Amino acid sequence: MSDDLNSHGSRPAGTRSPARSDAWVGGVCLVLGIGGVAFALAGGGGEVPWEVQRFWLHTPGLFVLASVLMLLAGGWLTWRSGHPETDWTPTAAGPRFQSLLLYTRQNCGLCDEAAELLAEYRAYLPPVVEADIDADPELRKRFDTCVPVVEIDGKIRFRGRINELLLRRLIESTPPLDPATGYRVSQQSSASR
Repeated sequence: MSDDLNSHGSRPAGTRSPARSDAWVGGVCLVLGIGGVAFALAGGGGEVPWEVQRFWLHTPGLFVLASVLMLLAGGWLTWRSGHPETDWTPTAAGPRFQSLLLYTRQNCGLCDEAAELLAEYRAYLPPVVEADIDADPELRKRFDTCVPVVEIDGKIRFRGRINELLLRRLIESTPPLDPATGYRVSQQSSASR
């Protein structure tokens, strides 16, 4: 199953999600950085290609710096892949809903994708509660072929793939909750602030 969501709600089939690409590139950078640091600690000799030994002999400081930079870049990309953020913001800030339930199952690529996308909008959504449908026969009977299912404030909003554009429209059209009371702020009172 491919990851195919973008800011318009779709991504051409066969392309990677930015978070997964960051994780992959970050992993490669980490491996190269660790290898470079290990090479530097070993003294730069041994069974390595001649080009690497020649580079090491002429500029060992640059080699170590490049290895450390690879480690830092790899760490940052790996961290960023687990902490996605969206650059979109609604006109009124704040969380919108009381509850968000994500029905999932094990080894479900679309379920992982849905959880990733919902995490990007965590500033506007309540904490995501996941329910594994395979743990409950009634849920499995109800949602067997249509997971992930997103239920927001008791109403099913998405089945299967989450359309990011529709999620944004839902967030935008719902007034934020008042942090003190937990009730919706009316459109008139939020406009006067």
